Order: sequence, then structure tokens, then C-alpha cells
Amino acid sequence: MLPNHYKNTTIAAEPMRRSRWVSLVALFTAMAVVLNGLTVPAPYAGFLLYGIWEIPVLLALLLIGPGGGVAVAALNGMALEFINPGGLPTGPLYNFMAEVSMFAGILLARKFVQGRGTAALVLASTVLGAAARTGVMTMVNWAVLAQPYPIGFGSFGVTQSAVPGLLTLIAIFNATVTLYVVPAAYGASRAVVSRSGAKGGLRAEGFTS
Repeated sequence: MLPNHYKNTTIAAEPMRRSRWVSLVALFTAMAVVLNGLTVPAPYAGFLLYGIWEIPVLLALLLIGPGGGVAVAALNGMALEFINPGGLPTGPLYNFMAEVSMFAGILLARKFVQGRGTAALVLASTVLGAAARTGVMTMVNWAVLAQPYPIGFGSFGVTQSAVPGLLTLIAIFNATVTLYVVPAAYGASRAVVSRSGAKGGLRAEGFTS
């Protein structure tokens, strides 16, 4: 059985009011924005940046539901355009797509492992989140990497023949980002619920286990 922190959980037992939902979206967005500048280049590909801003983005999904998670991801993507867009102005859009595809894998994992314990939940969420994110972004990057600026890097010499090698590096990146983002977000969500004194675990409005 899932422990209380992961069963039909909610930051508040009663349905969440819109004002509270908006406040939480604003809070998690602010957290993500503050963390946007904290990045480390991947040692195998310096153009890929590891960061921790996706932890509050995923935390929004876990605590206030899919709508909240998508809203925070979108708002943070807008902020990334000004703070840390990367090599392309479309980069934040691709990051948004990566996050939402990861969400889909996590939501699917929750359906599969309902009632099987916390460790199984976190493991399944990590594996399926990584698989969904990597699979979706491999297809997206196959289509866009060799396109001209600002869609892709074709204007900078990236040809379609070079894309398969780049896809391998990006797939490693997307998988490894998920390896630390998902467990960290679950751990943070448990801490938030414990401190809030919520009863019955970690279920948010609209987010079913």
C-alpha cells in the first residue's frame, strides 16, 4: 500500500480554490525562475545544460495537478526566453515539450503502480518519465535540428547527416535529467505535504493516483 504521503494526496483535503491554485502556480514559477540561472554544462556536450529549475516545475504537477504543472512549465518557458534561452530562441519551447512529455510518463506510471509502495512509484515515474521524454524529444529533434535558425541549427552548419550523433547525446541528456529531477521532486513534495499538515497524502486538485 502507498503511504499516506502518496495516496490520493492533496496539499489541502478540500477542493482547491482558484485563488490558492493561482498562488501556488505563481510560487512554483518564481522558484523555477530563480533557479534558471543555475546550470552546469554536460561534460559530454557543452551545449546541453543541466539545471534544477525543473524540480519546482514537476513539484507543481505533483502538488496541484496536471494543469498546474503545465502552467508553471509554460510560464517558466516564457521566463527562459529572457534569462537563459540557450542557443535558439525556440529552445524554451523545446524544453516545455520535454517537460510535458515527462509529465505524461509520470502520470502513466502512477496508473501502473497504484498501491505498490513509494519506491515502486518513484522508480516507475522515473523510468516512464525518462522514456516518454527521451522518445518524444528524439522525434522532435530529428525534425528540427537541421532546420534553419531560429527553428534549428542548420544555419550554423548542422546537417541532417549529423543529426543521429546529436540525437544520441540529447537522449542521454534527457534521460539523465529525469534521473535526478523526478526523485528530487517526489522527495520535495513529501516534505511540503508533511509540513503543511495535509491529511491523506499527496493528491492535488485534478490529480488522481
